[in-house]
Amino acid sequence: MNGSRRRRERPRLVMFALSMTLVLSACAGGDDVVGIVTPTPTNDLSQPVISLADGPCAGGRLTVGALAEMQAAWEQEITGAQAAATAWQEDAKLVEAQVGCAFLGPGVEVKGRFYSGEARAYFASYTGVTTPIDPGVPEPPVLDTAPVSFERIAETLLAEGVDPTAEIHPTSGINVRYNGTSTPFGPPGTPAETIIIHVIVVTDGDARDLFIETTNWQTISFS
Repeated sequence: MNGSRRRRERPRLVMFALSMTLVLSACAGGDDVVGIVTPTPTNDLSQPVISLADGPCAGGRLTVGALAEMQAAWEQEITGAQAAATAWQEDAKLVEAQVGCAFLGPGVEVKGRFYSGEARAYFASYTGVTTPIDPGVPEPPVLDTAPVSFERIAETLLAEGVDPTAEIHPTSGINVRYNGTSTPFGPPGTPAETIIIHVIVVTDGDARDLFIETTNWQTISFS
């Protein structure tokens, strides 16, 4: 008799367990579902507006062939970075920049490094961290972004024989710096007093480390 009653009660227990599962699943629904991330709309002009699907960072990767599409995003991001630096110190001037695809969000990201003579310190626009410089260290030259053309960067790399599907290394991105006396940047033979673009391009797992001087738009490498 006891065995017969347990067999009759077992389906009831199963139905109860299923009902509780459905109730708990419903309670977990809505905006708090784990694993679903809803982007927060923003009107902040310092934030990238080019989507992963449509912009040069389509799919979260940047290729040489897509570089020509970078100019508008670069200019917008530099403006946002400058605004953050000016809020720190009014005399803050751009001295270095790194551009690439955003790591945890859509679009293009620019990491700017700024210098303030008033504060005698550097400011990283992407972290807000400031770094003082030692007394006697010369001030770094200002990085003029006007000559920076991503269309010319793409043309120079393609003329060097780089495949348009080659990917810009996601960690190093594209570095923009001034090769000056106090701030040397580039391999031996790099023209002085000019803006230098550094990029690592990856094709089928093979990486090429290239520098581009923006006076004559020629490539330079260590090898």
